Amino acid sequence: MKYVVISILCICCSLQMQGALSVPKDGKSNLALHLDGKDNNVRTGMGILESSWTLESWFKGDDCQWDSLEVIIGGGEYSELNWVDYLPLVIKEGRLHSTRTNLSSPRTLDDQWHHAALTCDGRQTILYLDGKQVAKADTATAILPGAIGVHDVYYTFGGLIDEVRIWRTALPEQTICHWMNRPVEATHPAFKKLWGYYNFNDLKDETSVNWVGKGHQAYHIRNGRNKYNEKAPLAYAVPNDNPAFKEYSGKQQLFNAVVIQSEWDADQGSKDDQALKLRIAVQGSKNPLKLTELKLDFTGTTNLTDIEQIHIYSIGNEARSAQRKELFGNGHTPKRSMILHPAPGEEIPLQSGINYFLLTFDVRKEAVPGHTLHASIPFIRLNGKRIIPETSTEEVHKQVTCNSQAHSNIIKVLQWNIWHGGIHLGNEGQQRVLDLIRSTRADVVMMQEAYGIQRMLADSLGYHLKTHSLKDNLAMYSRFPLETIAWREPFKSNPAKITLPNGKRVMLIDCWLRYAYRPEYTSGYAEKGLDPSVWIAEDSILALPDIQNIYTKDIVPNLETGMPVIITGDFNSCSHLDWTERAKPLHQGYGPVNFPVSRYMQENGFKDSFREKNPDEVTYQGGTVAAIYGQMQMSRIDFIYYKGKLKALSSKIVRTAPEIDYVWASDHAAVLTVFEVE
Repeated sequence: MKYVVISILCICCSLQMQGALSVPKDGKSNLALHLDGKDNNVRTGMGILESSWTLESWFKGDDCQWDSLEVIIGGGEYSELNWVDYLPLVIKEGRLHSTRTNLSSPRTLDDQWHHAALTCDGRQTILYLDGKQVAKADTATAILPGAIGVHDVYYTFGGLIDEVRIWRTALPEQTICHWMNRPVEATHPAFKKLWGYYNFNDLKDETSVNWVGKGHQAYHIRNGRNKYNEKAPLAYAVPNDNPAFKEYSGKQQLFNAVVIQSEWDADQGSKDDQALKLRIAVQGSKNPLKLTELKLDFTGTTNLTDIEQIHIYSIGNEARSAQRKELFGNGHTPKRSMILHPAPGEEIPLQSGINYFLLTFDVRKEAVPGHTLHASIPFIRLNGKRIIPETSTEEVHKQVTCNSQAHSNIIKVLQWNIWHGGIHLGNEGQQRVLDLIRSTRADVVMMQEAYGIQRMLADSLGYHLKTHSLKDNLAMYSRFPLETIAWREPFKSNPAKITLPNGKRVMLIDCWLRYAYRPEYTSGYAEKGLDPSVWIAEDSILALPDIQNIYTKDIVPNLETGMPVIITGDFNSCSHLDWTERAKPLHQGYGPVNFPVSRYMQENGFKDSFREKNPDEVTYQGGTVAAIYGQMQMSRIDFIYYKGKLKALSSKIVRTAPEIDYVWASDHAAVLTVFEVE
């Protein structure tokens, strides 16, 4: 009987493909991703999927002249690992194809809309075209779905892509066929296994929301260019003309509600500091749902007296939004548990698509540094119905930090490699870099890969600048005047001295060290069968001599008696404090590894500020490269080291944008340490 059902479903799919069952759609609400086949680079950043998974996508070529290889779903940067398929769903010589299992559709594709699906249940891998099985292999493979319409900077798809769905389960044929011509809804039988859902209806400039994204790595779209330093048009959204796809047209329904916490610390005296966002996704516009109740819980906050007031805003349909409409009155004094209702007649109607609500804190000037600031939303009510929002478990929490501008003995140092001048994210990447730096309130910014952003940042921040040239690699920005000292290799070292308002002097060194490339283990440690002794040998002839030269030739000759030293940078080498026996499961089974650069720093009296303040290397691994790729979360190569009369008060890996649930502007996370100068 099940075979009859499948046949009927697939006949329906076929009729819909021909437009027999199509219905009119509002072109403005149903959009597709347009790719130029040349320079568009659309990345999800998703990591490796093993055992059981499904990929789905609609696609339409811009003509019938296919290139030898065009990607529907590919791996993206740093994905070419020796045990995963980083080209899982492609068009090869005009045929739908899956690379590692060597599955292909029998016929050459035309320039019409088609639906592709690829499933793996841990035993078999099956390829579907337009709801029908076209190839099967009795083998399983892991995949890396890190990009849409491109692989790294190659094989860009030309045409339209829509309704990309990435599942953590193998969908059966009847489910694929039943749901391929309609949006995913919360009633989908595998809804809880949906890892990525991209309908591109909200694509704007540099990002589009993953409707099921959660936590610090939500895998929202990062829209960029293959030739990142040029100005070709970005991928963009156009009306979807697929006659087979039926947009949801019923009364408004909930897709999901998600709470995303801020990982950013809050300075004493901060106003409207972002604490969390509630993202509510709904489908349809008829009979809109209304937010009628919101419960807040502050049990995780150390002391409620640290918070003067809380505010709740509706900010529209974008995570990064200038729109702020305060709800439930004008501020509230927090209580351990609070239930808020809109005034009668002021219930908040939801718009079709994404709706964001923001909770902020006004932090007292007297708030105690180190105290935790935390809120949660146990439930909301939509039209009176109780909804429990989804959350993710995160190891990083918001804390109170010293306001360095109010204390003359406090200095806040930011270390960040901004990735080729900060131009990888859309058209506004450099502005996003500036936004982040401002939000940190850092007194000193140590930067690598500045490459032309120097003057704009210095002028915008009103900071002093030290760089070898305005197009050079290293740049240092400071609220305090920078005193230049002699140095030898400007591409690798950028030293200076500062005098704080209390008269204390500090030496600062901004550095970049050469990286191991045989192999490049810092980005490729997810490979199987590697030998960490080779990594140590590579570091010993590249990064280690670099840091030895910086220490002996730039630091030691210029040190004043009793002067503390802060050395930060992209060290391109990991730490033995991270790659321990306990942490082997985090590092694909490799470890312990006795990395020579971190050993050298330790032997010469330097403290690793992050590891000092976060000593549990398993709970707080702190990967910095690459913050935007799921398969590369455990490689910490960016450091703030110090020695002398300094005390690290707090240290954090900054890996999320200041606007909660927005995309990150670099491939490196930043490091932010607050010091007290003793």
